[in-house]
Amino acid sequence: MYDVKVLGLEEARAAIDAILAVATTDGVGPIAVTVADPEGDPIAFARMDGAPHVPRHMATRKAYTSARMRADSGAYGERMKAAGIELQELGDPMVTGFAGAVCLRVGRSVVGAIGVSGRTAEQDEELARIGAAAIGL
Repeated sequence: MYDVKVLGLEEARAAIDAILAVATTDGVGPIAVTVADPEGDPIAFARMDGAPHVPRHMATRKAYTSARMRADSGAYGERMKAAGIELQELGDPMVTGFAGAVCLRVGRSVVGAIGVSGRTAEQDEELARIGAAAIGL
């Protein structure tokens, strides 16, 4: 019998709240955040007022990639690039190699991912890590 752990709406909202608490006060600019389950499906999504279309879309793609590929999105992209693999070859238009999503684990099990978009790749990933820390992961 399997005992599968996944994030719930409560954890997803806590992660988003922590991320937005930082992003709304630092004056850098609007972001979008997606928290996904282990299959990459969104549990919760939020965007700051003024967040353009591309970050809204990319937050979800980053979270999807991180959950599905079981790795932080930027690290996954770098690994594929180093192996000479074009992401388009995978046949999944949702997969991206841009940094900004972190894979969330409990032990060895992936429980979901957090994707952030709207700033530099490094800033997006830093915000995603703030969300992960807020839920103890």
